[in-house]
Amino acid sequence: SGLTIGSNADGDLDIVSDGTNVDSINIESAGGITLDAGTAGSGIVYEDDGTEMMRIHNSSSDVILESKVSDKDIIFKVNDGGSSTEVARFDGDVSSLRFAANKSLALGAAANTITGDGTDISFALASGSDINIAANIGLTFGDDGEKIEGDGTDLTISGNNINLTA
Repeated sequence: SGLTIGSNADGDLDIVSDGTNVDSINIESAGGITLDAGTAGSGIVYEDDGTEMMRIHNSSSDVILESKVSDKDIIFKVNDGGSSTEVARFDGDVSSLRFAANKSLALGAAANTITGDGTDISFALASGSDINIAANIGLTFGDDGEKIEGDGTDLTISGNNINLTA
């Protein structure tokens, strides 16, 4: 039938199917399914046509989800109204977490978000909310020649020229 269960030369268990359907090997359980890898560094490996793509393993009981192909991304998509929509990705090329354009990072209440459109960064806050910068931490502009900083009592605005326009 195109399905084999056997042992390879190393004594490993191989389950092989020559089926081409998306579920040509289907593991289904009315209860849970446990994948238990006994060697921390080996973990659970996902391959595509023999190329290791991803590995889930542990280090000192920390779970590591690791992309294995150089400079490739881990992409998170959701079904948004019937459309597969990218929300975020871990970008392997530049080692950063990126949110898709016009997708937001919600902090605390859903009304407090940070969003970027590729040009501007927008902060949206619930009515009556504030953006708080801790005392003695400055907000600098350009090459740090201009700065706004507060110490909990006084607000200092510094720069070569300070222009206030009504």
